[in-house]
This record gives sequence, structure tokens and C-alpha cells, in this order.
Amino acid sequence: MTARAKPPPEGERFADLVRDAKPLAKGKTRVDERGEARDRPPVTHARSGAETAASRSGPERTPAGPVPTFRHPDPECPHLAGAPGINDLALARLRRGDPEPEERIDLHGTRRAEARRILGSRIESAVARGLRCVVVVHGVGRRSPNEEAVLREALPGWLESGANARLVLAFAPAPRRLGGDGATLVLLRKA
Repeated sequence: MTARAKPPPEGERFADLVRDAKPLAKGKTRVDERGEARDRPPVTHARSGAETAASRSGPERTPAGPVPTFRHPDPECPHLAGAPGINDLALARLRRGDPEPEERIDLHGTRRAEARRILGSRIESAVARGLRCVVVVHGVGRRSPNEEAVLREALPGWLESGANARLVLAFAPAPRRLGGDGATLVLLRKA
């Protein structure tokens, strides 16, 4: 015979504590910790595993589906973005090099149009082979006229549009050990 746990005293049960609580309507004025009202965007809540899997199954299985809208958590860093369902923790891990890239896509010495074509075909090939992460080496523009980082600046737009956007989950600047400012890590969708 096992002993039963003694129930908590009245008023200490969670149900008692939240009995009178009501959910906030979306878009309404929120109150901060000091009791001051202020407007801020509604909080997005984490999804359950089933909801996340269901939301991912559509775009992953239908390459001709809608292009996802990427979220940039830091407006000052266009090379850091994630598709819907990718949170800041996943972006921070990617930025540290986790997961380790399984392939290197080197765009050094290519012109802009050729680099875009190579990038698209290599990403498509990597997804078809089941790779999870690649590092795109674009350089910092030392060999280009006026030392402009043409490929580096164009890369976020290429990853966020067209067929690439349907194959990419997130991208982040590479850590120094993987190329630093001259490289970008790309997290790929599962095929």
C-alpha cells in the first residue's frame, strides 16, 4: 500500500490561483511589469510538436507551394533569418555552427548571375541528398572592383526568394572557424 500525497492547502493550488484570469485579446494594449499600458505586438506562442510537424509538412512536400516569409530578428544583420517555425534559439545554434555544415558551396571568383545559378543548383542537390546544413563561401569583396562584397550582399535575397526559399529553413553568418564574414551557414529543409 502506497501513501498518497497530501493535497496542497486551499488557495495554493494552481487552479485556485488562475481561476479569475482571462486571456488577453490579440492586438489589445498590454500592461508591463510596472503597471504601465503600452502597445506591443502580440506574443507568438511555441507550437506543439504535432502542430510544428503539420505546418512544416506542406512547404516541404510541395516545392511549388507558397514562398515562406523569412523573419529577421536583428534588422542590422540581413544575413540572419529564419522561416516560420524557426525560433531565436535555433538561429543562435546555427550561428555557432550547430549543426556542423556537411558541404561547402564556394562562390569565390564567380560573377553575380553565375553565383546565383550555382547556389540554386547546389542547394537543390544538397536537399535531394538529405544534407541538413551547408556553408556558402562568398567572400568579403577583396577581389571585386571597389572592394564591394557583391555576392555577400546579394545572398540573403537569393536565399529568401524563389525555389531556394522553399528549400531553406534558416541562414546565419558563419563563425570565424567556418569562414566568418566571408561565409554564411544555411540550414536546409528535409526532403
